[in-house]
Amino acid sequence: MAGTPKLIILSEQLRGQRFELSEDFYSCGRVQDRDICIPDPTISTHHCDFVKRDGAYALIDNGSTNGTRVNNIPIVEQVLQNADILQIGGIEILYDCDDKSMTSVIKTQTGISLGGSEVGISTVNKMENFDPFAKRGKDGKSSMLITAVVVFLVLLVVVLLGILAYFMFFKQKPSAQLSEEISGRIAERRISASREARTC
Repeated sequence: MAGTPKLIILSEQLRGQRFELSEDFYSCGRVQDRDICIPDPTISTHHCDFVKRDGAYALIDNGSTNGTRVNNIPIVEQVLQNADILQIGGIEILYDCDDKSMTSVIKTQTGISLGGSEVGISTVNKMENFDPFAKRGKDGKSSMLITAVVVFLVLLVVVLLGILAYFMFFKQKPSAQLSEEISGRIAERRISASREARTC
C-alpha cells in the first residue's frame, strides 16, 4: 500500500513544514481560510488548488500574481509526479508521493543546484510584482511624476535662496546709505556750530 502524498516546504523560512494530502481537494494561499496556509507575501490569497484525479494530484494555478511552477516550468495545470519541486510564489515545495505505480522515468530539472560554490543563492525567479523597485506604470508615468516633483522642489529651493540672498545683501545698502547720510548731517551741524562759535 502506498503512503499518503505530502508537501514538504524546502524554502528556508518555513523549511520542514509538512502538509499531508488525504482529501480530494485542497486550496492553497497565504490566508488562514485556505486548507494549506503558507504565510508568505509572495503567495497570493488564493494562489492554487490541489485536486485529486484518477488517484493522482493535479496542481492548478488560480491566476496568482507571482505564478506557480513545477520543476522550474511555469504551469496553469499540471499532474504531479513523485519528487516534483513546486514553486508557489517564492516558496519551493517537494511533492512526496511514495506510490510506486506513479513513478515514471523522466528527467527532473529543479531550480536547486548543489554544485555551486556560492552559498545562499536563491533559485526563485525575480518577482516583478513583489519587487519594491519595480516600475509600477507600464508607460513610466509614475517615474515622470516623481521627476517633475523633484524638479519643482529644487526650483523652489533655488528661488527661496535667491530671495534670502537679496534681503541679506541688497536691502542693507539703504540702511548703510541712511547711516552715512545721518553721519554727514551730524558732521555738517558740527561744522556749522563751530563756525557760529567762531563768529560770535
